[in-house]
Order: sequence, then C-alpha cells, then structure tokens
Amino acid sequence: MNRRRLCAMLAAAACAILAAPPDERWAPAYGPTSIVNLASGLPELAPNTLAVIYGDNLSSTVASRMDAAPNAAVLPTVLAGSGVTVKVNGLLAAIEYVSPAAVVFIVPPELMPGPASIVLTRNGLNGPSVRVQLQEAAPALMPLESSWALARDAVSVEWRTPELPAAPGDEVILYGTGWGEVIRRLINLQPAVTRSELRARSSLRVYLEGMEAPQSSISYAGVCPGTAGIYEIRFRLPDWVPDDPEIRLSIGGRLTQPGLRLRVARAGLQPPAGWLRSNQ
Repeated sequence: MNRRRLCAMLAAAACAILAAPPDERWAPAYGPTSIVNLASGLPELAPNTLAVIYGDNLSSTVASRMDAAPNAAVLPTVLAGSGVTVKVNGLLAAIEYVSPAAVVFIVPPELMPGPASIVLTRNGLNGPSVRVQLQEAAPALMPLESSWALARDAVSVEWRTPELPAAPGDEVILYGTGWGEVIRRLINLQPAVTRSELRARSSLRVYLEGMEAPQSSISYAGVCPGTAGIYEIRFRLPDWVPDDPEIRLSIGGRLTQPGLRLRVARAGLQPPAGWLRSNQ
C-alpha cells in the first residue's frame, strides 16, 4: 500500500470517528464520587436505593421508564434505544432514567450490606468498575425542589407545598429512599405489591426542628406500594410542631440529609381578599 493511499485511509477513518456523536466514540466515564443517592446527593447507598450515576458519555439518548412503561410489572434493565445497563455485583439493576450525563437506577434489593462493584455499560462499551460500600440503611428524604420535603396529606392526599401547608394534628406522608430492609422480602426488578414495614422500625426516629416526635405518632414506615426503591412514612404532626420545621429521620442511627423543611403553618392561611369580598 503506497503512502498516499494509507494517508487517505487514515484521514477517512479520522473523519468517520469525528463525525460520530461523542458518546458513540468513547466509553462511559464516571467515578466513585459521582455515584450517589438520588434523594440526598450523597455517596451513601444501601440495597433498594434509588441511585444516580453522573458522568460523561453515559447514553446517546434521553429516556425515562415513567414515559415508556409507567405501570410495568417487571422493571426494565435497559430502556429502549439507549443500550445502557447497570450491574451491581453482577446483578442487572432496574433503570429509571438515562441521559448523556446521568443514569438513574435501583440498587438490587436482595444484595447484602458490604463492598459492591458498579459497572455501567453502553452498547457493549464498559465504564469503570467502581467499588462502593453498601450500608444497611442510607436514608434520605425526597425533596420538593431544593429546600422542602416531598409530603402529602394522608387523608386528602393533597401535596403539601409552600402554598398549601400542613397544620398541627395533621397526618402526613413523606417519601424517601435507602431506608433498608423490610419484613416482606423484596424482589429485584419488581415494584412492591403491598406495604411492608422496616425491619429497623424500632430504631426509627422523626425529628422536627431537632425535637423528637412521639413514637406513637408514627402509623407506618416501610415500602411505598406500587413503587420500587421508594419508602414512605405516615405520622401525625404533634401539637407543638413549629412553623416550617427542619425534618429529619434517623434509622439505625443514620440521619437523613439536613436542610429539608416540612411546610407547616400553625395559624391557617387567610383566604384571599377577593374571596372574602365575594362571600359577604
């Protein structure tokens, strides 16, 4: 092969590489500190935790399981068109969302606490095998935006938002992930069918602005039926709850992330002036 032809072939090959999208040229890139709990953003994982891998070249497309198969009885290990899978200790994990920069997955619930390896693969290209330490519980609360805890009323099921606060005496439901083992064994790739209490229920504590709520106020703490990787707690707000308290849970001595507040108003919001006028 003469030199001119060789140079032409190399130039053509280079053009073909450069013409391909970056995420088709390079393997997925991520590291130990970029695999975190989806709710808290901290590198703390446990079995049955919603987790996210942040990195580069993770997927060539954007896809969501909630868009493709919101009522799936068996959760997908790859979203159509993405070619992205995640293995934890060799087990394929359920995939909830993929994009070039982030992939959300569920740590398989049957894994035991201890060292684990996580590998993301895209169309046959493996990313690095990252070693993590799975905890018995890595509790986190789901946030609403950045500073409010995701919560709803247990009776009306209305979401508690800055415009629609809870009040002392209300029973509320909060949601989270990474709360640990439950009494009824969970199965990988399957949503929880029924309620199942935390095995560590006796160690569960609820703190409102640093003050512990009565244990008797908690009516349920365990998996959220119909979901995977999601837990819920139902409890009644004590009479002494202050306005907009910081809300934290403790499970087995491990606290959920700081800084989240529960929207509470001790005095009910006054109706708008226009509403008052229209009803006089």
